[in-house]
Amino acid sequence: MSMTFSQWLSHSSDAEFESFVRTRRDLLQPESPTIGSLAAAASSRVGVARGIEALQAGELDVYIALAVAARTSPEIAVGDNAHIDPARAEATLPRLRDLGLAWPTSGSGAASGSGSGSGDHAALLTAQPVWRIQSEAITLLPTSAADSARTRPWQVDPATVDASTATIGQALIHNSEQAAVAEVISSLRGLVDELSATPISRLTSGGISKRDVSRLARTLDLGLEQTITLLLAAKSLHLIGVLDDALDPQWTAADDAESALSADRAELWAALVGAWLRESLDVTQLAAGASENERLTVLAAPKKSLFKGHGQSVPAMPLLRLTVLDILHDIGLGSARAAGWIHAEVLRRHPMIQAHESAMTDAVLHACVSLGLATTPLQQPDHFGPSRFGVSLAAGLDAALVEHGKEDPSIAPLGVAVDALAVPGDVIVAVSDGLGDEVDTVLIQSDLTAVATGPIEPRVHHILRMYAVVEARGQGTVYRIDAETIEDTMQSGVSAEDALAELAEISAEELPSTLDFLVKNTASKLRRVRVAGARAVLVVDDPVDLDVILSDQAMLPAGLERLAPTVAIAQLGPERTMHLLEAGDHHALLHSATGTVRRRKVITQSEPEVNVRRRPRVSDGHLGEYIRILRSAPTGAQAMTSTDEPLGHMDRLREAAEAKRRVVIRIADSQGRERTIEMLPATLNAGRVRGTVTSTGAEASLSIARIVSVDPS
Repeated sequence: MSMTFSQWLSHSSDAEFESFVRTRRDLLQPESPTIGSLAAAASSRVGVARGIEALQAGELDVYIALAVAARTSPEIAVGDNAHIDPARAEATLPRLRDLGLAWPTSGSGAASGSGSGSGDHAALLTAQPVWRIQSEAITLLPTSAADSARTRPWQVDPATVDASTATIGQALIHNSEQAAVAEVISSLRGLVDELSATPISRLTSGGISKRDVSRLARTLDLGLEQTITLLLAAKSLHLIGVLDDALDPQWTAADDAESALSADRAELWAALVGAWLRESLDVTQLAAGASENERLTVLAAPKKSLFKGHGQSVPAMPLLRLTVLDILHDIGLGSARAAGWIHAEVLRRHPMIQAHESAMTDAVLHACVSLGLATTPLQQPDHFGPSRFGVSLAAGLDAALVEHGKEDPSIAPLGVAVDALAVPGDVIVAVSDGLGDEVDTVLIQSDLTAVATGPIEPRVHHILRMYAVVEARGQGTVYRIDAETIEDTMQSGVSAEDALAELAEISAEELPSTLDFLVKNTASKLRRVRVAGARAVLVVDDPVDLDVILSDQAMLPAGLERLAPTVAIAQLGPERTMHLLEAGDHHALLHSATGTVRRRKVITQSEPEVNVRRRPRVSDGHLGEYIRILRSAPTGAQAMTSTDEPLGHMDRLREAAEAKRRVVIRIADSQGRERTIEMLPATLNAGRVRGTVTSTGAEASLSIARIVSVDPS
């Protein structure tokens, strides 16, 4: 008689049982230490899906072959199956058994309660030739004839993969990682500065349009995907938010963004990398403008999942980024591999990952380069190797996940938790030691460019951003002083003397005459018309200028009233009057900058607080006692015939459907009341059995989770 999974657990050897329990720590429940509850958890849809997640590509191919065979017969003679390579099966079956995905149903090891454990793997095919798999696996895996005809995403022809390697010199690694860290911090500061200076309207979906993101990317001289990555990180770090304005909500810098960006650069980099690791969205889909499910906008939370397939215990993008870091770590410092080879390695390690597109892997690799975690050879930009920071980060994350697994065993069998993805302290120290000192002066040249020879202090950067635009970033920064920027700053009330004094304070040499002329010429042009506070009073030097303004139709909403040849009063406030003057191309200047400016509140968006009630798990200290309690449970004839776990129910229902036999099902409703139904099962799918009720002839669909017992009719 073939065994159900709970029966195999009851009669497996001590070593096999302990290996399964230690592999599937996520299934252990302190409140119900019984074989039945353990088998029920392992055979549930979630339990099977998590086990499949932990398989590598070769193991998954073997398991799919077993699932295809199980569609015709629940008992699988592995050695006689022409579609299963014996060598691969020999290497894979112990892993499937440890994950609770398959088990032997005949042979000496299946009927013994003690033994040496897995022993010789060859015995799995000879002494134990018949195996069974979890029924839910058939519905989770591609087992149909149409699926078998398609190439699986993880099946990559080795002949098409560039397996070449390249060498990267230590000097290049050191320079590139330090330049990348300095540049990405400068880019993040520039991004927040741009949103502070020119807020972007928020769409009804909560995000911003691709056109605004493209304009922002051009201003910052960044790629579209890198700009999206920084925007998502800035939102996660609460550096940007939405103005509390019901009429025109806009994305802009947060109230405390300046102080946060002025903090320690290594700490800021660590926060940026941590936000990138935990981000669940894929920048390639956001950059493309649409997904298969819905239209996407940047900074808006999608209403549907971006990926198809069964729900994973770890979101696809954090798992992909962590896997890429692990692969770079394994490549080793000083070496590089092709992007195609890295993508194939990702699919080999995690074939069920929902981020299958090579473009997603390429985007992650380029993000690693921009963050200083990877680098490329000078002559081979399509090859990627780790930096010192990337190697340290990958090793630190692996160690942190191991420690997190001890505290929360539920992350097994994959062993990954998104909330544990944070940059370790030793990596932050290494980054801090590798960064050069920030410069507090710049070289302002006669061609109106200001050059910072290294990472620039935030205070100096903010002064320059008042009068210049960023032209190039890196370990140093090049600013170009722009006439429009100077005019915008001076319109807020900054005098020519104050502007020149601020620039002279941060200049390493005397200001060039070209800059002096530009600032004073702009001031003289603006001084001809000045806008003062109150209800908005216009004061001009020449009465002709006021005549031109009064005759302009665009100024009618201001309701100007002339009080003197050079003075007029408006019915609007100073800010609105300035907007009308600018719309009419009248250059004007606020009379004073000393008045307090009302700042609207910025609301930083954060994820809603969700109180997740975690189920208690068996800790390391109690694991031995838990195993002892499970193994000491009585096993007798009743255990061999009972179907008190969902797997037994599904096995009997599937066998009845194949043999066209009726069964008597005892099922409980939502109030716990039980009733009996005689049914001819037809199909089992997604945790439900569908068939024909004998008494009425009607079609019925029953939840397997509510079934109490299944007996032959």
